[in-house]
Amino acid sequence: MTTILEPNQAEIAQHKHYDANFANVEIDLRSKNASHVFQNCVFENCILRVNSTSVQTTNILRGNEFNDCLLKSGRDLSLPTIDADFTRCRFEGRWTMRIKGKVDECDFTKAKLGMLILYQQTSIGDNEFSENDTVIIENASSRRDELRETLENRSKLWMHIRKDVGLVAFSLGRQKDADILREVLPTLSFVRWTGDT
Repeated sequence: MTTILEPNQAEIAQHKHYDANFANVEIDLRSKNASHVFQNCVFENCILRVNSTSVQTTNILRGNEFNDCLLKSGRDLSLPTIDADFTRCRFEGRWTMRIKGKVDECDFTKAKLGMLILYQQTSIGDNEFSENDTVIIENASSRRDELRETLENRSKLWMHIRKDVGLVAFSLGRQKDADILREVLPTLSFVRWTGDT
């Protein structure tokens, strides 16, 4: 059971915490008067209702550790790189994000992924993805040249894969060029839909 964490900067409805530990709390990250600040914090078994903008969300999540948490996006988020660790977390809603920290045993089955890029993981590992239309590219940076050769002038998917990218996952239905990707990606042996065995 969780309790609501009220803003500790009540006069401006802001959460502002440094080096703190949170357990079994529910936090609404909607920014009213000021963006929330969490730095070097640890969250255990918390619910984070992510109703903040993409830029605010990146700043709020960065530099923290999340264990056994539910992160529910209330809007379509497109996040720049987040340096944070996520263990056994569940993601719900619409997410596009890059994560430089650890992502282990996380559940993305209820997430509609515009694009998920993981830097430290080269394989799915113990993470779970929706079996409906999620495309997975493991060891993505080593596949960039082949993707570019196959997709150049047809799709810009390959442009998202940089030298240091480990894993790329995305919902095919959220891509502008889904028809092209649906036609081309099955020809590449290293690309798979999570429903495949």
